[in-house]
Amino acid sequence: MKKILTKLNFIPGIFVVMIAYFPGLLIGELATIILKVVLKVFNSIISFMESVSPIPVPYVRGTVDVIFEAFAMTALGRAAGIYIMIFVPMLIFKKFIKMNINWFPAIFLLIPTLLWLGGIRQIQRYAELYDGIYFASISLGFMLGTFTPLYLAYLYAKDE
Repeated sequence: MKKILTKLNFIPGIFVVMIAYFPGLLIGELATIILKVVLKVFNSIISFMESVSPIPVPYVRGTVDVIFEAFAMTALGRAAGIYIMIFVPMLIFKKFIKMNINWFPAIFLLIPTLLWLGGIRQIQRYAELYDGIYFASISLGFMLGTFTPLYLAYLYAKDE
């Protein structure tokens, strides 16, 4: 019986990650909203400083702002949500439940789920709405924000 339980120790990991999926998405969206507010305040301060400055505003600043805002908001918001999806269950099981879980199937099942439910459709929507540089920065932020937490979770699970 113990051998069967050790071979099926990935099932609780998949169920817990499925439960944490929706709160992770909500926290990722909340992080994006908070980043939008912070960046809006930051841009207002920069705009005020530029308006009182005797040096004219460079024309490149608009493109840099678009790239930075799109990349930062997408990458950090997405990463925050995925960290909640995978690392919170891993830490709960490690610290409190002390059950040996194989997290690799849960991590590998998250990849197509995140790509299909969140990524491809979102990137298609942005491709229709925005120009090329904005689309490229959002796509790069999405890929970095998705795969960095999953890779770190893979490394964390491998060390256990």
